[in-house]
Amino acid sequence: LDKAGIQKGDSLIAVNGEMLNSWNALVEKLDKMQAAAEVAGDKSAVMQMVYSRGGLRDTATVRTDSLFRVGAIFSSLADYKETIREYGFFESFPAGVRLGVNTLKGYVNDMKYVFTKEGAKSVGGFGTIGSIFPKVWDWHRFWEMTAFLSIILAFMNILPIPALDGGHVLFLLYEIIARRKPSDKFMEYAQMVGMFLLFALLIWANFNDIMRFLF
Repeated sequence: LDKAGIQKGDSLIAVNGEMLNSWNALVEKLDKMQAAAEVAGDKSAVMQMVYSRGGLRDTATVRTDSLFRVGAIFSSLADYKETIREYGFFESFPAGVRLGVNTLKGYVNDMKYVFTKEGAKSVGGFGTIGSIFPKVWDWHRFWEMTAFLSIILAFMNILPIPALDGGHVLFLLYEIIARRKPSDKFMEYAQMVGMFLLFALLIWANFNDIMRFLF
């Protein structure tokens, strides 16, 4: 990036006219450019980057390398000061609810990246679940991760996939609107498709864990 005029400490704002609101947005943009370049037979791509330095904005033309990287990294959180806030017994309930809601919002917002090339590779199974727990016993971390996994499972369960509760809700809505139940044969096939999707996701997630372990 130095050759393009962008230096360490600069903040990326937009790429090819599209605003960047997160690091994932940049990664997603690079993935799309890589896919388009591969179709065209190109080994790199050129982009216009808007960056900020000292409150001033400028534009630079940047070419990716053969791996479609641009030399930018996610800024460390080391400069942020840690703040500890203690809650009383009754204060902890609304604070816990807010934390749960914010966690769910963040997870739902990140779901869109699962359907990208890099997102599919990042899906993990039992090994990944085990790795998020600390190696040294920590009660706070244990219950925090347990609550996080519970929120994930609750959200996954309401997805409109047959064999999950969300699938049953979908069929009930159809029954209310159409005023008739789906046929037993249709329900049977729908359950089979739902189970196939769930098992395929389970196998893929654990396959990713095995590949990470081996390579």
